[in-house]
Formats: sequence, C-alpha cells, structure tokens
Amino acid sequence: MSHPARITIKNLLPWFAAAVGGILAFLGYAGFDQFYLEWICLIPILWAIHRQSPVRAFLIGWVAGVIAHGGGFYWVMHMFREFAGMPWPPAFLGLVLLAAANGIVFAVWAGVTRFITRATGWSVIWISPIVWTALEKFWPEIFPNYLGASQYKFIFLTQIADVTGILGITFLIVYVNSFLYTLIERKLNGRPFLWRPAAFFAAIIILVLTYGAVRIQSIDKDAAAADKLTVGLVQTNRGAGEKHSDRKRFLREHQEMSKELVAAGKPDLLVWPENIFMADITSRRAQLPPAVFGNLETPVLFGAILRVDQNGENRIYNSAVLVNGSGQILGTYDKMVLVPFGEYIPFGDTFPILYSWSPYSSRFWRGENVEPIMLGLHPISVSICYEDIFPGQIRLLMKGGRDRRIPEVMFNVTDDSWYGDTVEPTEHLALASFRAIEHRRPLVRSTTTGISAIIDPVGRFACRTGQLTKETLVGSIPLMKERTAYAILGDWIGWLCAILAACGIARGYQLTRRRIKKKPVEPYQVKTRGQRPRKSH
Repeated sequence: MSHPARITIKNLLPWFAAAVGGILAFLGYAGFDQFYLEWICLIPILWAIHRQSPVRAFLIGWVAGVIAHGGGFYWVMHMFREFAGMPWPPAFLGLVLLAAANGIVFAVWAGVTRFITRATGWSVIWISPIVWTALEKFWPEIFPNYLGASQYKFIFLTQIADVTGILGITFLIVYVNSFLYTLIERKLNGRPFLWRPAAFFAAIIILVLTYGAVRIQSIDKDAAAADKLTVGLVQTNRGAGEKHSDRKRFLREHQEMSKELVAAGKPDLLVWPENIFMADITSRRAQLPPAVFGNLETPVLFGAILRVDQNGENRIYNSAVLVNGSGQILGTYDKMVLVPFGEYIPFGDTFPILYSWSPYSSRFWRGENVEPIMLGLHPISVSICYEDIFPGQIRLLMKGGRDRRIPEVMFNVTDDSWYGDTVEPTEHLALASFRAIEHRRPLVRSTTTGISAIIDPVGRFACRTGQLTKETLVGSIPLMKERTAYAILGDWIGWLCAILAACGIARGYQLTRRRIKKKPVEPYQVKTRGQRPRKSH
C-alpha cells in the first residue's frame, strides 16, 4: 500500500529558493534601485530547478515570477483604481492576474532551460541567457519590463544597447547569473574550476565596459559639435483627477509657468505633457487660438484629446500636437499603443456592453501615422505615455516615414499621475532612457506630476524634475543624425536567441526520443496455464 509523500523542509527548499529569487528580482529592478541584486537574483532559482523535472521546474519558476512581478508591479492596483475606477478587491485581483501572466517568463525560462540541459547535457551558462532573452523578446506583456533596465545608472555597461538594444543587457545579466551559479555548484560538489569559461567571461565583461567607455567619449564629442535646440518643460503637478475637474485652471497654470520660462530666456520650443485640453478639428493643419498658449509667440508641443471629423465620422484620439508661435498646427501624432482598460477595452468594439461595466475607461482610436513632425527643418519623433517603453514602437517611429526623414530628437509627453506616489514613474523613466542609447538621440520627456527629464544620447539624465513637484526645466539638446546598428537591425539578438532556443528544444526532444527507443525491455517467457510468467536470464 502506497503512502502519500511527507512534506519536509528538504522538499520545500526549492520553492523557498524560488521565492527568494523573486524577491531579489524586484528589489534589484528600477525604482527599488538595488541594481546589484539583479546580478544574483536568478542563482537561487537555478539551484531550485537543477534536479527537477521540466514540469516541476516550470512551476518553481512560476512561483518566482509571480512574486517578482507582484512586488515590482504593486502600483498596478493604484492604476486600476484611478484609471478604471475599480474598488480594491478587483484591483488586487488584477495585480495577481498580471503577475501570473508576466510570471510565465520565469516559468517557461526555468522549464525550457531544465529540459534542454537535462536532455542534451549542454551548459546552463549559455542555455539560460539564450532562453530568457528569446522570451523577453517575444512574450507579450501589457507593461514590458526588461531585466536590462535595472542597470540604467550603470552607463559604461548600457552603451552596448546601440548595437544589441536593451535585450543585450538582459542577456549579459542572465549570463552572469548562470556563470556564477555554475561556479558555486561546481565548488559545492568538489568539481574542478572552469578556467576556460572564466577567461571567456572576463573577456566579455572587459569588452563590454571598454566599448562603453569608448562610445561615451565618441558620442559626447558628436553631441558637442551638433546643432542645438533649447527646450523648456512645464510640470504643474496636477494629477488626472484635478485636470479633469478643472480644465481651465490646468491650462492656465501651464500658460503662467510657460510665460516665466519665456521671460527668463526664450526657448526654441515649449513642451507640455499629455492631455492638456480637448479640441475639435476638421483639419490636421487647423489654426488654434494663440490665447490658448498664453500668446507666447513660441512653438509648443503638447498633448491633447483630438476629436477629428474624418469623412463624416467623429474619431477621438490621444494625440500630440505641435503648433508654431501663432497657434498654427505644424503636425500631429496619434497614440498607437493604447493602454488596455484605460484607453480602450479589449473586444469592446465587438461587445460594447463591456464599456458600461467600466465607465471610467476611455474609447480612443488607434493612431496610424508614423511620419515625423517637422520643427522647421528638423524632423522630430513624438511618442505618448508608455509608448516609450516599447523598443519596437520607437524604432518604427525613428525610421523616418515614407521619405526617410530620420528624426534628430525624440519627445515623449505623458501623465504618470495614475500611479500615485509609487516607483512606477522611476521605472518608466529608466525603461525610456534606453531609447536614447539605442538611437543615440536625446529624449525629452514632459510629464504632469513627474518625472520630467532631458536624457542625453548616452542615457544620462542631463536634468530632471522631482516626483510630485511643481517645477520647470530648461535645457539645450543636440540634434543628432547618426543611425545606430540597433536602429537598422532591430532586436537581432532576440531573434537569434529564439532560433537557438528552438534548436535546443528540438535537439533535446530528439535525444529524449532516442533514449526512450533504446531503453531495454526485459523479455518474459510465455505464460503457461497455472504458472506465473518468469523473467528470462
């Protein structure tokens, strides 16, 4: 008679190790800013799965992933309550579901890594980062988060992003975790030190840091020689609730703070954040009243809700608009990556009743125009809200449209007030900063409540505001023209890792099938009446 297995401390240790790994992962991420923890956060998880079946490794990895994303995305509850008007129980459920969905990256990474290494005997040092990087590229997420973003302050390391994108930094982090785990595991089991892999490891780190130092010097030199644009940013510290309750006051404060900027030293361009006011237009070149902008006689880039008459149909867009000093619209950009449940409800067009269940959700049309906006002779790229955390979206906007007018600077207008006094604005800023490195362009971010910033082409914060503060920024930014390897090739490292991971899975499956076919079957003698079968010897 079989007895159920007893739960012992030894049986629980892998799950405990996975939980520790998840905690280290979110504490090491941007916002919490203990960046050094990201270099070791996967070691407990690799230990936890090293003698498990792939299925069990998947579940252990999922535990780590749910904890990592639950802790790192705690601010989602505030967003659901503010953005969609949810009470806290369903908002908490939303956090759990989001953490479970995003946590699949940890789960699949753990399961596939264990499957390939067990079936093939290949080293976890390389399999682990290959699988993770492939997943980070292709696993769909509402709020993408890259391990590499944790190192946004480590500028000598992050410069490889102009070749590899942020995925290259992610690969390096997982590679270091896997290498350190292997060294520890071999030491504990009395196995020889890996001199050749250690030398290769050292060479990679030295190469990355050397590349960073050289590129920083080169980009700084190019930026110093480039033409300059002086920009002024306005941050009124008025959240979404105050903005909607008193639109006139919200606009007036932007006008007054902008007048102070212009009086102190007229900038070439003023940048206001997302959704300053609503406007009905019949033409993308309409004339807006100069009084709306305080009669500043200065070009203004601002966010607006545009109600556009297109062929007799009214469409509402979350847009960015550039006007000249007299209020003439020079160009617009409509947001393309909309926030689910905030700016639209998935399947809401098919099932309109869904909008009645979430009355605080907006119903915007998705933008289609990828053309740069022309500021005089200078093409500029504009994104809205969290679009700047999607590398592929920004790369699309940086292609220059039909005429290949490659933008010389990037702008982002956003409203992070939905997330309250949490780490989300820092996470958003950190993720966005990699777009500056990937394309070697300055990135100017204007927000309602912070954090507004001017990020230079190296990824440094040239200047920035505080969070939940009322202030202005003025800075001179270089107009850059170089195209990077990343701008041309995109996420090539993600595609390469996906191909290699698929090959590893196929090889593992092939070897597993071969072992099953070769497994010896003990022959039995023919059973005769009244006798038990006997094994032959």
